[in-house]
Amino acid sequence: MKKAFCFIILSLLAGCQTPNYPIVHFPGNEYRHILWTLEEQEKNVAVRQIYRSNDSSVHLMRLKGREFPHYHDKHDLQATIISGESTIHFKDRKVSLSPGDIIFIPKGSYHWVENKHPVATEIFAVFSPAFDGKDRRKVH
Repeated sequence: MKKAFCFIILSLLAGCQTPNYPIVHFPGNEYRHILWTLEEQEKNVAVRQIYRSNDSSVHLMRLKGREFPHYHDKHDLQATIISGESTIHFKDRKVSLSPGDIIFIPKGSYHWVENKHPVATEIFAVFSPAFDGKDRRKVH
């Protein structure tokens, strides 16, 4: 009986562990669990720049709802899903994304992303060249 009780307790503890959350390693810093401000948590899409050079910019993104359909006319975008589940929509297809999935969006590509998870999706995004926040042409 004592062994059975210990087995049950160990099984419950194993089930309570936090999911394997990828670590974003960066020179001089690492992001284990991203702490979003209350203001960022209220936004449909929150973007936090963590690096910038002339050639590229790196951002952490939090997607609670959905983006509007748009193009980036001057920027390529590579994004990796850190946590959550989302769907990216292109002109002629859509793709389900889960943690660890990587998506590349060449400049001039119609796209938009929507969160499909009860909790916001977190994304590691790299724009080339560096994103100025203005190269987002909406589609109506």
